[in-house]
Amino acid sequence: MNFLTDKEGRQLQKILTHKTILRTADADLRSALLTNCGLQESCSLIKLDQPQLSFVTILYQRLSEVHITVDGFPRLGLVIFLEYLSAIDISLSPEDKSFITYVIKKWEQQQFSPQKTLQKQESSTLTPVQPPIPVDRDEIINLDQSNLPVSLSYILHLSDLHITTPDQAILWSHQLAQDLYDELDIPQLDALILSGDIANKSTPEEYQAAEQFFDSLRQDFLLGPEQIIMVPGNHDLNWQQAKKAYKLIDSEEYEGELQEGHYIKETDTVIRVRDEALYKQRFINFSNFYQAITNKPYPQEYDEQGILYHLPEQNLLILGLNSAWQLDHHYRSRASININALSKALTEIRRNRDYDNCLKIAVWHHPLNSEYEDRITDTAFLDQLAVAGFRFFLHGHIHEAKASNYRYDMNQNGRKLDGICAGTFGAPTKELGFAE
Repeated sequence: MNFLTDKEGRQLQKILTHKTILRTADADLRSALLTNCGLQESCSLIKLDQPQLSFVTILYQRLSEVHITVDGFPRLGLVIFLEYLSAIDISLSPEDKSFITYVIKKWEQQQFSPQKTLQKQESSTLTPVQPPIPVDRDEIINLDQSNLPVSLSYILHLSDLHITTPDQAILWSHQLAQDLYDELDIPQLDALILSGDIANKSTPEEYQAAEQFFDSLRQDFLLGPEQIIMVPGNHDLNWQQAKKAYKLIDSEEYEGELQEGHYIKETDTVIRVRDEALYKQRFINFSNFYQAITNKPYPQEYDEQGILYHLPEQNLLILGLNSAWQLDHHYRSRASININALSKALTEIRRNRDYDNCLKIAVWHHPLNSEYEDRITDTAFLDQLAVAGFRFFLHGHIHEAKASNYRYDMNQNGRKLDGICAGTFGAPTKELGFAE
């Protein structure tokens, strides 16, 4: 079935899973629903007693493949099921019912030619419809008459989870999903952005727990790997691995010129010089986690850590940057943006016309303004982002939700960047201690 975009398909599955009687249906009710709309035989191989999400996912896939002859014409099983559900399910909100109507009409537009439509004694032309936008529950959308704009996009920005245990991960993911559904009435997520400090000490065990958190969110909101954007924070690099990269050596025995910031002075005669290959491994646990979630490896070379995430259906372009690339157990206050990584990303943006009209968002971990030293002090890169058309930048680290503004042009309609800092689930406002 290709008449729906990926975004529309996710939204429809979301409605079926969480907004219809299927959310409470047992095996008997599921059987009755399929029987009443003539689809039981076509879905006979589907186990009716499996968990809700699994049942809806498999049912959606099956009904997207099945066609039933109605009045001499083949009709998609999914459309038949949606028509029946829309007619009998009183739990559907007006906006969800409007979206289902939109799906049905879109299929009809692409399926039937004017000639076939006339044979069914319907109008020979179908009014083009657009996806409905979320509205107040008291407002009913008439898709035949409304000229509706594109539906809203929902972007969830999280930061500073500091996940340590599976129990913590399960509890927080449940609380978050419940708040999004019940308190904010958000039907689906178009993107999930993590601005660092996913773990607390960057251990494999913590990231295994974090995987449970994200697996739960992905199931609740039907997020694909390409919709999850994440960057590391200072707690996403492993201090023990960083320490191993520094090798003890007598100053007199060191050959070559010492590079500032690449060694630690222990005494007047003893230094610790870092092995660059081993040093980059301090992000290895985050990198493995990143690949498990996004299906792509996180680059170890700093120049490659300006990663672009293009979501064409949402018209979004997100740039992820590693502001912790110079940090370790000894150098804790060197938060910065790697200019080479930024330049490579901006060059790619300039050369790719598909990015021209996208809403551009940049994300990293550390703040630009903070009473502590662990902030980004060189903010000249903001000028480059503003010139490249970026509209927002997201970060975390200070465990406090707040907004800021950076103006590149001082005139009223000049280029500017709005900054959004995410809070944390339960850590104090002051930054948690560094992982030891």
